[in-house]
Amino acid sequence: MGQRTVVHIPDEVANKYRFVVVSGKRCEQLQRGAFPKVEVQVPMNKLGQAQEAPRLASFWGQVAIREVEEGRIAFEEPEVIVLDNILEVPISVE
Repeated sequence: MGQRTVVHIPDEVANKYRFVVVSGKRCEQLQRGAFPKVEVQVPMNKLGQAQEAPRLASFWGQVAIREVEEGRIAFEEPEVIVLDNILEVPISVE
């Protein structure tokens, strides 16, 4: 995997902040051993042998970004509750 500079944000995600949060949470899952939902090229060592899956956040971060870009990660939007009866009390500094 090479360095990336442009990221495609899917319409379902809707904004950059949510994209970063979802990708970050997925990166954590991958680091803990979750199975990737996209094809992953395992890095080779100096002898040309496949290494065990690295624990580096940079490696799994790129995998997570690709999974979110391709729409393979499901997420839920939290329900926002609006309260009509909010009482604001000024704070006294005396």
